[in-house]
Amino acid sequence: MINTNTIYSNSVRCIASEIEADGGSVLVTGATGLIGSCIVDTFLAANHTFGKHFTVYAIGRNKEKLFKRFGSNGDVRCVAQNVTSPIEISGLNYIIHAASNADPRSYALYPVETIFTNIMGAKSVLENGKTNNARVLLTSTFEIYGKLEQDEYGEKDYGVVDLDLIRSCYPESKRTAESLFKAYHDEYNVDCITVRLSSIYGPTMQVNDSKAHAQFLMNALQEKNIVLKSEGTQKRTYCYVMDAVSGILAVLFRGKSGETYNVANDKSIATIAELAEIIADISGTKVVFDLPDDIESKGFSRPQNCVLNTEKIKALGWHGKYGLKQGLMETLEILKAIQQ
Repeated sequence: MINTNTIYSNSVRCIASEIEADGGSVLVTGATGLIGSCIVDTFLAANHTFGKHFTVYAIGRNKEKLFKRFGSNGDVRCVAQNVTSPIEISGLNYIIHAASNADPRSYALYPVETIFTNIMGAKSVLENGKTNNARVLLTSTFEIYGKLEQDEYGEKDYGVVDLDLIRSCYPESKRTAESLFKAYHDEYNVDCITVRLSSIYGPTMQVNDSKAHAQFLMNALQEKNIVLKSEGTQKRTYCYVMDAVSGILAVLFRGKSGETYNVANDKSIATIAELAEIIADISGTKVVFDLPDDIESKGFSRPQNCVLNTEKIKALGWHGKYGLKQGLMETLEILKAIQQ
């Protein structure tokens, strides 16, 4: 497990210290992913360090990967299944739906699976939440905002998604999942809540993650040049996974039912080129430019700025702790330590 790393363990314990509930039964889908795995580790830290009493169910498609990550920990109940199938677990108090294809290459290669995972997966967790009377949280994305004529996006802003682009399978199906959450809340009184995540990075990233910032970090880890596939002028709100999980849990325990919250860190706003330069500076490498291949280019988004407004989540008393350089440095420190 990654949490055998001291830096990672300390950061996870810091998030766990903020959990207000004493315990409960928690289901996490996408449990071996960037966000889901860190969420599971945080609940385990809450149990082991702060005397909480959470039972954690971790759902993942790949049985071997799931049990390798969590199988030796008795506090985790590993459930190997596709989230599009009915979830037959009783007694749940909280469900965090973090399962999704979430990188450009997957959008281009598996658009059908991306759509079904987002929509049918949402239905599966909502049906279970309805049966168990559980609080159900959807991890959505800043990409649902589409193309807007402004740089900063608040929860009530909506733009256009180009359906002729194959990568639109991701934001459009996330939009539908959000609508399904709202429908279950209004029609069936299911306790639903949604978070829209900014660009998340951290040591729990998958090695095959094709997002630009993930590739930058993997190159830096291997002491290779940082490769930019565009001019990198678009501005993004980035968020270290520790801050993202902290924000998700703040919304889970304090957010208003039926509402949506942006989860982002306003200390971590940069253009893609600026991000590349920061990572190159940390790792002692250089930034070079290269054009994407045909499959990659199909999955890439069109250049535009996207800065998430965080006033709503701040009203819950939440604030991000990690500046961009700090989060990137910690990510690389943990990944280097794991390799040794």
